[in-house]
Amino acid sequence: HGNLQAIPRLVEGMTVEEVERRISGIRCGMKNTSCGDQLAKALREAYEAQKNDK
Repeated sequence: HGNLQAIPRLVEGMTVEEVERRISGIRCGMKNTSCGDQLAKALREAYEAQKNDK
């Protein structure tokens, strides 16, 4: 729960590309993903959706 509060504070003000570069691909234990990795994916999806709406 604490990490989920910390991550948005750490990435605030960064571009989508900066966030992806820093946290995309991070793994959590034996999982192929992590909270940070999922945030990077969701951020990219939201960015692309917003771009396509314009």
